[in-house]
Amino acid sequence: MNLKLWKTHPYPWFWAMCIFSFVTTVGVSQFGDLAFDSKSNYPTLMKILTGVSVVLMWAGIWLAFRAYDRIEKPLKAKPIVFALFAAFQAYALSELCMNAVFFKLYPLYNLLGYIMYAVPFLLGAVILKKPKIWFIVLEVFFAFYSVMQYYITSFRGSPIKFTDLSNISSALDIKSEYEFKITFTVICALLQTAGIVFLTVKTKLETEHRKPRLITLGSCGAAAAVFLLLTSYTYNYGIKNRVICLNFSGAEDTRTSRSVGSLLMFYYDGVYNRVHEPDNYSTSGAEAILDQYTQQEAEKKTPVIIGILNESFADYSHIAPVETSCDYLANWHALQNEAVTGYVTVSPYGGYTCNSEYEFLSGNSMHFLPLGSAVYTNYLDSDQDSIVSAFNDMGYQTVSFTPCSTALWKIGKAYNYLGFSEQYFKTNIKLKSNLKINNEPADSAIYERLKEVVEKRDKNKGMFVWVTTMQNHAPFNTPVDAGLELKSPYNGYAERYLSSIKLADQALGDLIDYFRDYDEEVVIVMFGDHYPHIEGYADELYGKALADLSTEQYSLVHQTPFIVWSNRSNEAKHIEDISLNYLSNEMFKAAGLPLTPVQQELEHIRESLPIVSAFGAKTADGTWYRTGDDLGSAQSILNEYATVQYYRMFDDDRRILAGKD
Repeated sequence: MNLKLWKTHPYPWFWAMCIFSFVTTVGVSQFGDLAFDSKSNYPTLMKILTGVSVVLMWAGIWLAFRAYDRIEKPLKAKPIVFALFAAFQAYALSELCMNAVFFKLYPLYNLLGYIMYAVPFLLGAVILKKPKIWFIVLEVFFAFYSVMQYYITSFRGSPIKFTDLSNISSALDIKSEYEFKITFTVICALLQTAGIVFLTVKTKLETEHRKPRLITLGSCGAAAAVFLLLTSYTYNYGIKNRVICLNFSGAEDTRTSRSVGSLLMFYYDGVYNRVHEPDNYSTSGAEAILDQYTQQEAEKKTPVIIGILNESFADYSHIAPVETSCDYLANWHALQNEAVTGYVTVSPYGGYTCNSEYEFLSGNSMHFLPLGSAVYTNYLDSDQDSIVSAFNDMGYQTVSFTPCSTALWKIGKAYNYLGFSEQYFKTNIKLKSNLKINNEPADSAIYERLKEVVEKRDKNKGMFVWVTTMQNHAPFNTPVDAGLELKSPYNGYAERYLSSIKLADQALGDLIDYFRDYDEEVVIVMFGDHYPHIEGYADELYGKALADLSTEQYSLVHQTPFIVWSNRSNEAKHIEDISLNYLSNEMFKAAGLPLTPVQQELEHIRESLPIVSAFGAKTADGTWYRTGDDLGSAQSILNEYATVQYYRMFDDDRRILAGKD
């Protein structure tokens, strides 16, 4: 190495090496962890190219710092130039962590994405006399965002949504459920961040003259104006051309984020993915719809009605044949001869249990709420009419029963708003058994405690108990002894998951057997809240990526087993099409209870739209439509549903009259 050349011309060489190392990192971002994933089906040539890119990146960094050691004069840079460089680094890092193609097919996404990073760096460069600390803060902040984007996408199969800002406490509450592995991508991100922070500390930022600072400040204003003008256009372009896909699947959300840009898609989600008042909405119009129905008087009955949301209770064989050594749903299959059963369409996939809870308890649908919403944390801020309030009006004892903490989805507040008169959480549930599966309380332990609560009830009243379980919650890292082997298609996580499902099915069978000859009427409803996110397994069953499925094909991974059983009736019935917002109606029918006006309206809607869910809807003639598509002759009934739901959830006049604000 010619040391004289380094001493004479240090800056061009040093900056060239730094830029080279960061640009090659962009190349690495195309494949991320796939280069070191033994199960990856990426071509060998791509893995080799990724490996070469990694070597070149670290060689560039090594040469850059070797050059720094040889430099006699301190490094200098104009704050504005350094800001542009640091912004590019932050932008590249976010794409690396999403394993995204850096250069988008639609170049405006690159421009708008870069503006989002560049403007805050440039503002610090021109406003602050010493912007170095500001640069470091931004570099660390954007690095943290990028790494968390990586982990969230890995854990649940979809990127961070704007509404997740309301769910931070829930994320903290279940953080111990996941393993934050230090992967190749994370190592690259951390080292790249350390490199840019070191460079910021060691570079002497020269004082900018007044004129370039004013020009840059004006440019920031112009860039912000361009951003605001173009984002609406590019969002509509993306929606129209399916570059941006909403309200469908976690895999498709991830693909959208990679195609558009992580931070830009986060902005789109926050600005455009909002609750909107239905067309031609009026309070009087909504009230006229519900005034068509009358509330019938309930006869004096004191049944025990148990609703069970069974965590991640799903059936992969509903998607495609799954070969196992034994039937993991033996009890559910046997009970089909004496109960109402089928597969219920749920809105979530891989998470967001609270949305399934809400659809069942309220009769409202996630179809009309933004993608990524968590109803309990985003929208539940006052008393809500629901089946819980209907039971309260009939004089029932209403009980919520869960091994979770009150912080998870803020269920403590949510259950108060829904009207539960008695509540059991992690702190006071007092399970008699310490048996755990997947490091969570076993269903059998929850049911044993449930029996005690039922036995101690006021037998002069009816009782509704809402139970949520946790046994089948991801991740599936712990062996489960259930005597089940998954033969084909094999996946270790899926085998442990199905073993857990087998035990959950056994616990359900035991619970029903306990109440089979009970001296009072008992109705039990059980359903799964969503499928688990076992990376790649559902794709393998389908034979293609979830993001590439039609709405009808994709609906299968949103359909979980359900049962409505009564110890006073052995009538067997199979329901082919039903979504979760309608399922509580079946529970009321099984118990012989009159439907509320809202439930009667839901029955009317159900005749035309047997399935209404977050990702789409199915009409009575069997046609599937994606959310946002025109439903043709069924559109008017969907609009009617939207009107009723908006009235129940958001109508300010109704809330004020009811004294809820």
